[in-house]
Amino acid sequence: MSAFSIEMTCFSAPNISSVDALLFDDNSAVFNELQWQSWDACVYDCIIKSKELMAEVTDSTLPMIWLLPALSFKDELKQLLTQSLQQLYPDHSNELIFHGSTGAHSAIALAGEKKWQKFNVIALDATFKANKQQQFLYQGVGGALAVVEMVPCGWSQVSHEIAASIDFSKHNQLAGMLTRLAEQTENKIDLIFAPGNGVDDDSWLNNLQLLTSLIDEHTYYELPNYKLGKIGALEGLVNLYQLTTSPAIVEHFSYALMLSQEQAKHQGAASYLWISEEVHS
Repeated sequence: MSAFSIEMTCFSAPNISSVDALLFDDNSAVFNELQWQSWDACVYDCIIKSKELMAEVTDSTLPMIWLLPALSFKDELKQLLTQSLQQLYPDHSNELIFHGSTGAHSAIALAGEKKWQKFNVIALDATFKANKQQQFLYQGVGGALAVVEMVPCGWSQVSHEIAASIDFSKHNQLAGMLTRLAEQTENKIDLIFAPGNGVDDDSWLNNLQLLTSLIDEHTYYELPNYKLGKIGALEGLVNLYQLTTSPAIVEHFSYALMLSQEQAKHQGAASYLWISEEVHS
């Protein structure tokens, strides 16, 4: 079985009580007045948030995957967070993924390699929200706990690519990814989760022409950064939750593409193509 289902058992972000509240309630006017201090302080807050989420784990016998801030070029902080989690949870901290918003896709691929049928996922990262002045304001550390189970029918991952870039403007990895995707895929893409947010540079739009053979006027776009804010490692988990639980998506779409263009966070880009298993039946 390569398809999966996600049960979001706990979602803890500033001013948000659940993942459904994040997706469907109007939270546009709610802001935290927090001053960004440093990634050192953020890592400490992630450790504190981890205790809150671990307390909500109902089946500690399941494997655990941690989705963490990308922290590219911050090896000392990665080591600090790794050592802290391993000291706190020695039996539940073997799989740590420092990919930021792309981590959930890597977790699904990892679980497939290990042939896990069911596993826990904890996501931790800084969260930001855009105000009317088109500025992203730091909101604090958010966290999510989910139980992922492999199932006979649903969505499965058919491609997975991450590429780092020291200078995204000079080395646009997304263009190469989308070119390869167009060459290797024949099916029309129904849905694209895109990194557009209306505030930062939306240069990903310039690369859509590379997918002209796969998209048309009927392709639907989700812009999670614009709608939900920048929620880092939580984003991929929330996107997959929406992909697998939203009736509008489940009932009408068969091919979904998720893009990440995180040059402001970890100088990387990623693309994932998902296929509904039902199209094979």
